[in-house]
Order: sequence, then C-alpha cells, then structure tokens
Amino acid sequence: MEQKTCLFINRRSPYGSTHASEALDMAFALSAFEHRVSLIFMDDGVLQLMRDQQTETIGMKNMSPSFKAWEDYEIQHLYVEQASLETRGMQASDLLLDVEIIDSQQLAKVIQSHQFIFNN
Repeated sequence: MEQKTCLFINRRSPYGSTHASEALDMAFALSAFEHRVSLIFMDDGVLQLMRDQQTETIGMKNMSPSFKAWEDYEIQHLYVEQASLETRGMQASDLLLDVEIIDSQQLAKVIQSHQFIFNN
C-alpha cells in the first residue's frame, strides 16, 4: 500500500482552545497508521514550540512534552516559517525542538509536495 503524505499547518497558539492539541493528536494518529506526516508551524502556531512554557496559571495542560514524542511517531519533518518567528521576536534557539526554518518560497514547495493538507 502506498503511503499517503499528510501535512499539518499549525497556525494557532497552543492555549486558549483545543485546536493545537487536537491537530497534534491527529498527526500522531495518522503517523501510527503509516502515513508520512509533516508539520508546519506558522503565525501563532510557532508559540506551540516555545521553550519553558508555564501553563499552571491558565489551568491548561502543557503541550510541550507531547512534542518530544514526534520521533517515536516517525513524523517526517518539522518546519517553522521564518517570518512568523521574526514577527514574534523569536529565533530557532527559542524553540524546544530542532526544526527546519523555511521561507515563504520553501513553504509553498512543502505544501505542494503533500497529498493531504490539514490547516489549523
């Protein structure tokens, strides 16, 4: 059976709704069923990967530990849009994982290279 390529575009902040955690759960589930899954973080989605998140005061579960499982699920690629980092005053060293930083031209190529796109 041919593996399907799936791309999750994560645009939402990690807290305030369940969108971010549900997208991550869905990506892990598809990967477990042998789909080739990649993730892009852009807009407020880059905040999902920020180091040292403190969620006790907002009463939500910290998503950070979930991202450390991405290798166990054989997620193909983790991308972060460069402009989104810059707009938020962030850089790669602010992120809890090693990711591939891409510009807008690379972003378009990555999107076109996948069969299924999930935009969150």
